[in-house]
Amino acid sequence: MEGPRAANNQELETILSLVNLVFRSGVNQDMALDYPLVFDKKNLNNLRVVLEKGEIISHAAMAERTLKAKDCVLPMSMICAVATHPVYRKRGSATSIMEDAVTSMALRGDAFGLLWTGPARDFYRQLGWEVIGTNGWTYILRPTQFNHFKSYCLVRAYQQGKDLNRIIEIHQNQSEQLTRNQSAYQTLFNIPTIKIWVAEENNLVSGYLVVAEAHNKSGVIEWGGTTKALSSLLAHVLSTTLETRLQVFVPSFKNPMKTLLQSLGCQERIPMEEADGCGLKMIRILSLKNLLEKLKPHIQNCLGKSSGELGIVVAETAERTSLKWKNKHFTVGTEQVSEEKTLTLRETAQFIFGPMKPSSVTSLSPETAKALDQVFPFTFHIGMLDYV
Repeated sequence: MEGPRAANNQELETILSLVNLVFRSGVNQDMALDYPLVFDKKNLNNLRVVLEKGEIISHAAMAERTLKAKDCVLPMSMICAVATHPVYRKRGSATSIMEDAVTSMALRGDAFGLLWTGPARDFYRQLGWEVIGTNGWTYILRPTQFNHFKSYCLVRAYQQGKDLNRIIEIHQNQSEQLTRNQSAYQTLFNIPTIKIWVAEENNLVSGYLVVAEAHNKSGVIEWGGTTKALSSLLAHVLSTTLETRLQVFVPSFKNPMKTLLQSLGCQERIPMEEADGCGLKMIRILSLKNLLEKLKPHIQNCLGKSSGELGIVVAETAERTSLKWKNKHFTVGTEQVSEEKTLTLRETAQFIFGPMKPSSVTSLSPETAKALDQVFPFTFHIGMLDYV
């Protein structure tokens, strides 16, 4: 067996044949078109392969991104297209390729690894990944509801040359987002299975909707703008759709879409993980100390005037990380402290990202529990257009 190693330019076509065989058999879609940023030649070093007798038998991709959430800037990587040819399964190649990906992410300083899955969650759990809190809500709208939404604005089809910069401005003003450069916006907005609508007020674009009709992404997968713009856009889409229902993906924190839907009494919703095209959200902690350093703005905002300390030892790696706080001043170190807990990688992911509070993951002193239950879980939202 050769690898795991980075793919080269000559292997891209073979990789796409493998991942299409595994993920797109019987579906009129192509992984290269569904995930153009992942299978871009510029990302070849993040496409990892295992070969046997010169043939690629296993693959996994990393998509490097930066998450901005709760005043924190978090470099991270999403794992996707983990595929082994059916003939070569149960030989350990997927395990080795995932371990290689974890090493690669840790070496470049990623805060964590992220992936979505369904039936394969137990496989990833064996490797230290864990299911965490929900990514948000999926509201279900019906075409018959179109008259619930008022049309305040002119709605028209997106024009790249005219609208792109304004949409970028709207997207970047959102409180949580994966950062993109202009090229990434252009690439994502040109995925063949999506349509983009914009709303204009006084000749200025005040909102947009990205509507997808695909196996992996279905419904309103990205949006931005004012509540009036979003109302106008949904009125238009619902009045013209041929579908029996429309999925609208919405973060759990306060935002204009959530405000609009709740104000109109839209109550039919499910966790995003249960929606078409989604999956369970899983995290792999790469270095707890590195992660907590990057979460310091959020932690200090939440701690209040309490004081305390806690040490966490990650069982599988023996990494010791100490947390000390006093009057909103928070430090991360490696020394042993008076209160110390040993947690598995999976427990560590739950301690930081939920869905439970830290005191439900492990026993803590009352003072420590009171402080850290105000800080964690650290929740964040990844928009469906950015899913890989």
